[in-house]
Amino acid sequence: MSHVNSPARVLLVALALGWSVDVLFYGKFLGLSFPLFVLLLMIALFGLGWLEGVRPARRNLWLLIPLMFFTGMAFVRASPFLTFLNVVTSLALLGLIAHFYAAGRPDRLGLIGFPFVLLCTVGNALVRPAPLMSASVDLGAARERGGRNLVPVVRGLLLALTVLLLFTALLASADLVFARYVRDILTFDIRSDVLEWMRRGFIILVAAWFLAGGLDYGLSRGAISPEPGFLDRALDRLGRLLSLGFVEAATLLSSVDMLFLSFVAVQFTYFFGGRANITIKGYTYAEYARRGFFELVVVSVLTLGLILCLRELTRRDTDQRARVLNSLSSLMVGLVLVILASAFQRLRLYEAAYGYTQLRLYSHVFMVWLALVFVWFLVTLWCWPDWFAIGAFVAAMGFLATLNAINPDAFIVRQNLTRYQATDKLDAYYLTTLSEDAVPALVRALDQTSGDERTVLVRHLGHRLQRMDESTHWQSWPSFHLARRRAYALLAQHRAQLGQ
Repeated sequence: MSHVNSPARVLLVALALGWSVDVLFYGKFLGLSFPLFVLLLMIALFGLGWLEGVRPARRNLWLLIPLMFFTGMAFVRASPFLTFLNVVTSLALLGLIAHFYAAGRPDRLGLIGFPFVLLCTVGNALVRPAPLMSASVDLGAARERGGRNLVPVVRGLLLALTVLLLFTALLASADLVFARYVRDILTFDIRSDVLEWMRRGFIILVAAWFLAGGLDYGLSRGAISPEPGFLDRALDRLGRLLSLGFVEAATLLSSVDMLFLSFVAVQFTYFFGGRANITIKGYTYAEYARRGFFELVVVSVLTLGLILCLRELTRRDTDQRARVLNSLSSLMVGLVLVILASAFQRLRLYEAAYGYTQLRLYSHVFMVWLALVFVWFLVTLWCWPDWFAIGAFVAAMGFLATLNAINPDAFIVRQNLTRYQATDKLDAYYLTTLSEDAVPALVRALDQTSGDERTVLVRHLGHRLQRMDESTHWQSWPSFHLARRRAYALLAQHRAQLGQ
């Protein structure tokens, strides 16, 4: 299965990377370790590619740009959920880079092609190390050499033991710190320490296994068919089984369009039409407006899936029928954009009444990018049908990049403080649940709040400073994190104000 010239070299590099996983991540906070590991992985891939004579496909190197950005953001932003998104996105980009390192074109993938490629990469990373190991080791020769060399090795170890004991005793006597390390080694708890070594060794080997498979897959792609036809054949077969006729698809699209038209008519009459019309129906404007935004977002997402499926599964026998279906789909997209505008406005009113939270802010940003995806769908529907998937991929990257750019936790604090100054309402307890990204804004909030709200913030920031003083894990160099370091420095400056 492997096409590399030196399987042993790939295995050694993977083992070194597996060891770096232990050094950088085991028992440590995520920080500088993640971008550093990704950098080491890229150096390994491109270095092995140079040694193997496998040149990267230059047209695919743009994937490195979002990879560098999101791995860097894992070092800059401390919000747990945002960090999770950054790490998952970076891992997905690593999978794409492995698949497209030497062959293929990500911009030619269909919408299903992206998850299929990632599954291919994971599957190959899982199964390739076994043949890679068998190709790098001659087991028969190794057994013969091992039996012949075993006796000299044992004899050498016995001789070395006496010399090591003598030199170790002398060096321990000469240096107190070295003596302490020797004492720790000689007095270790066999049960706990051996189990710890076994656990860490297992992590190293598992990481090395997957990394070896991933590196081998990326390097071997240049020697095999660039794009296997399995996915295309499977999709064609599925399309024939599930295909719809023109009448069925047109009926479905028309029915949904009529439903959306009636809903949009209600929106323009009541929601966009002003408070007076709502009062006539027996509702207050607050009761009517401050609900339903999540349901409307779900409707929008399901609609996108519906029109994409219909576009793939509907038989378009003539140009006229294709234009009719495209027109009905375009009408549906226009109506969904109005529905999204209604959801956006409802969420904005809800935030004005109750303040910002992570879920509300993320939903706001998601709706903006979802609207852009719908606009892109309209463009590709009529002009470039094969380009929708890469546009959706870029939109997904744009959504996450926007979240990183606005720094959600700090943004939430600032917006809620603005609302507090206007309404004298603030959920201070919720603000204390935010990450270190929010600490600079929370410290500034001490001068803008009073009463119980300020007491809650002072108590929380004081406890956070105390925890950071007592914990040393976050201060190790692999765990160095820009947001945590900045938060600690700022809290330390206000130590007296926080009662610490």
